[in-house]
Order: sequence, then C-alpha cells, then structure tokens
Amino acid sequence: MGRRMTAADRFYEWLLSDHPQAAAERARRRAAYLAFGARGRAGLSRFAARTEADRDAPEHIRELVKTARWLLARQADRLAAEAAESEPERLARERRDFETSRRVQGAHGYRYPARYLGERAARQPIPPDPDRLAAGEESS
Repeated sequence: MGRRMTAADRFYEWLLSDHPQAAAERARRRAAYLAFGARGRAGLSRFAARTEADRDAPEHIRELVKTARWLLARQADRLAAEAAESEPERLARERRDFETSRRVQGAHGYRYPARYLGERAARQPIPPDPDRLAAGEESS
C-alpha cells in the first residue's frame, strides 16, 4: 500500500491534466517562471557589464564576472533545450516523472489517472491549490 496523496500531490496531479483550467494555470506558471528567470539574467548581465567596464574593479570581483558569464551561458543552453521541447512532450515527461515520484513514495502500482486525460478531464473537480491556501488566498 502506498503513501496517501497529500493535498499538494492531488493538486499537482490535476495540474498535469488536460483540464482547460489546468492548461491555463500551467501556461501562467510557465510565463511567470520565464519572466523571473529573465529578470535574474538581466540583473546578472548588468552586473557583469558594469564590472567589465570598471577598470578599477578588484580582481576577486572580476573573477565573479567570469562565473556570472559561465552561469549565463549555462542558462542560455538550458533555455534553448527547454524551448526545443514542445508542450505535449513536456507534459508527457512531467506525467511520467510524477508517476515515478508516486512509485518511489510507495504507491508501486500508480498510473496517471485516465480521468484526467482528454475531454473527460474538463468534468473533473479542481482540487484546492495548497500554495494559495497557505498564503491565505481563497481558491477559485
């Protein structure tokens, strides 16, 4: 017998579904993730540019710029790889990863539920988002 699903697991299971609101929420979260990353890269790029332009910058700060440039290059590679994966491919991979996670937690026979696939998914109730509940927001 596997571990019972937490509220977070139940919500994530739904989030990976074909429910129209789940698809919209995934798109919203992905856009927020990409915007957050872009702001971070922009800040790191500004730091590197400012430091490279400052001839009086200490050597240890210049070494940080080398690390920053290396990190920016790695992030660019990761973004390119993520962009190359289509939304259906990403969703299928995330469902497989969720199945694996549930099995590792002890739910050895777990399969992603058929009720969350295709048109049937739209008829399924939306579980509460535990992150919003913890933040004191009402579920919608």
